Amino acid sequence: MNKLINAIIIMALCGLLACHSKTAEKQKLDKPGPASGKAVAKQKQNNKLEHVDLMTFVQYLDDGDYFQLLAKKDGSTSSFINETDSTRNLNRGDHIQVTWKNSTVTIPGDNDAEMPAQLIISIKKTGDGPVTAFRNTYGKKLRYTWSTDEEFTSSYLDKVYLLTEYYLTQTKNPLLQATIKNREELTYSIESRERNGRNYKVIGIAPAGPNGSNVVQWLYVGEEDGRIYEYDLSGDKLVTFD
Repeated sequence: MNKLINAIIIMALCGLLACHSKTAEKQKLDKPGPASGKAVAKQKQNNKLEHVDLMTFVQYLDDGDYFQLLAKKDGSTSSFINETDSTRNLNRGDHIQVTWKNSTVTIPGDNDAEMPAQLIISIKKTGDGPVTAFRNTYGKKLRYTWSTDEEFTSSYLDKVYLLTEYYLTQTKNPLLQATIKNREELTYSIESRERNGRNYKVIGIAPAGPNGSNVVQWLYVGEEDGRIYEYDLSGDKLVTFD
């Protein structure tokens, strides 16, 4: 009889232990583990990978392997991969807000090597720059010519136009300033020249007069580095122009 009672007690204890084990296991499964916490933190960290800054637009570079946009802040120029701003309606000097993320791009023809890149997520104009203001107040198109023995692509001619237009917004030349103020016609020529062993594209800017146009300012553009210089006639020297 005692043996029977002991057997019943042992079976009851085993049942209680089994029930407690299943309850503990269920609680363990229902309790959030550390992995879910890391996933949330990772998501927040990914959000922080987006950068936002106020900058000044410089130019579009669309003739390479990737569309690019250059913008400047505090004298430093940044290059962005631009697959967002398809309107191309920004002018040099316009104030913009850029949102971007750090990523990589593949270099074509280099065994698919990757290099760091800043990819634009969104871009918004926040204010007019000098070129936009110039177009609104001057209200005329610049005319230009080039020698018949020179061959320029339409994209290069567009670059020279934008460069010349920007220069006119910054010029200290009194004759050009007066011409712009009076909304008189301006023209420029494009030619190739060599100076001190270096090759340049030279832009001659002139007010259009009744007896033709007389160049009042020469600009030199380095063919190797694209740097822009004003020609100082009195000192016969080139002065760097930003």
